[in-house]
Amino acid sequence: MSRIAITAFSGWNDAGEAASGVIEHLLQVWPSRPVGAVDAEDFIDFQVNRPEIRTSEEGLRVIDWPDTELRIVQPPRGPEIVTVLGPEPSLHWKRFCDEVLEQLQSLDVSSVISLGALLADSPHSRPLPVSAEVEPGRAEPVDGSELYTGPIGVPTILARRTASAGMRTTSTWVQVPHYVSQNASPKAVLGLLREVQSLVSAPIPLSELVEDAEAWERGVDELARTDEDVAEYVRRLERAQDAAELPEASGDAIAEEFEQFLRRRRESE
Repeated sequence: MSRIAITAFSGWNDAGEAASGVIEHLLQVWPSRPVGAVDAEDFIDFQVNRPEIRTSEEGLRVIDWPDTELRIVQPPRGPEIVTVLGPEPSLHWKRFCDEVLEQLQSLDVSSVISLGALLADSPHSRPLPVSAEVEPGRAEPVDGSELYTGPIGVPTILARRTASAGMRTTSTWVQVPHYVSQNASPKAVLGLLREVQSLVSAPIPLSELVEDAEAWERGVDELARTDEDVAEYVRRLERAQDAAELPEASGDAIAEEFEQFLRRRRESE
């Protein structure tokens, strides 16, 4: 059975540590084993992502380099999952993505879930918006009229590379409230994991993460209560999001209302 890969990179594309938090959660709840790595030496600026030293269980002093690690995760049922986790490279992105792709192909990966998290004007008190789009393959044209244009990171580069290589690739992003981006956001992790769940057959244990997300939201509520400027800003974001989600705000509903207006106008003439 072919495998599913899930990729995440810390740094610019990992607001609230949400994307990397998904993979860390999967590694906590399911058994895994290392199967590959991309050496940091040619791709990482060590002044940005420094190696760390620690003491091992055997009492030895060990240096951990910021390599990109590939692990196979074994859910209780369904295909195995290959996780790809590391810092976003500083250099040679094309060659880095080629190395990751080569290892995914050698591990018989047929589909990829590319994770990312971005800062946005989203209120913490509402469900954090999550988008999931299947990347087009090499020969598939797209309607770019409503698609994002602007700076991108390694998740997008790698997702386009895997899609062009014939792997079904889904890019999944969560919006993280920018006013609470300094710390990890378990609510954003939970939002991404629920989207991942729709693509993975085995049920992902989420109970502890749900509790963490609720505690995080209560903590931000308390912050807002102690700062009226923050509280008013959150209320404005809530009103804006609630208005955008009203049925009457949809394009179809607006068009229908306009048709009814014209009909009433004709009848009154």
